[in-house]
Amino acid sequence: MYLEKFDIDGIHLGIYKDGPVGIGLSGGADSAVLLYILMSKIKHTIHIYNMWSSSRKSVFAKNVDNVIKTCSQLTGNTNYLVHKIQVEPDESIEFYCTMLTGALDKKEVDIIYLGITNFPPEEIYLKFNQQLEEWHNTFRSDKVLHPLFGMTVKEGQANTSYLDERTYIPFRNHNKKDIANIFKKFNLEKTLLPVTRSCEDDNHPDSHCGKCWWCQERIWAFGNLGE
Repeated sequence: MYLEKFDIDGIHLGIYKDGPVGIGLSGGADSAVLLYILMSKIKHTIHIYNMWSSSRKSVFAKNVDNVIKTCSQLTGNTNYLVHKIQVEPDESIEFYCTMLTGALDKKEVDIIYLGITNFPPEEIYLKFNQQLEEWHNTFRSDKVLHPLFGMTVKEGQANTSYLDERTYIPFRNHNKKDIANIFKKFNLEKTLLPVTRSCEDDNHPDSHCGKCWWCQERIWAFGNLGE
């Protein structure tokens, strides 16, 4: 599978242009700016996959829609399809993986992009008020085994940008400060960033709480919450 090279200030992305692509969109800054880049570069249909738990629909549904709308307006790309699924809270991980692998297996898309980033440096994130649950730490760590999409990332190799030839994580070796630099480079700080959401506190559905782990990471990277 050929990916055309696209470099952004030291971040090396591969752009697949030979067929339909998929992207997992959470509505956060990382996946949002990845969607913007794909919409800017790809002419084939982009399939956008989003999943939320039933307890959080009111928080994320509008946010995700606004991210898609804004990326489309900024790039002029309307060749996309949105796939959404609602699950119970304890089913989230399993259903999300099934949703994405299913899209690959039935050849709905040729490749899946995920906008997952690395942690901030340890000396930074250990000072955050809250620490993440084990799943998040496992997923973003380069020191542990982690099964995903039917394969296991071997110890010491979890920092690769590929889980397999069909699942691509271009920001895997970059943290959110690098993402903030991409926003700045493409002048997205006043347009795209304000419609993204990093906060995990559902008591603030229309804003960021500024206190949870994800908000603190966002402040560390962007210097503010970007609202």
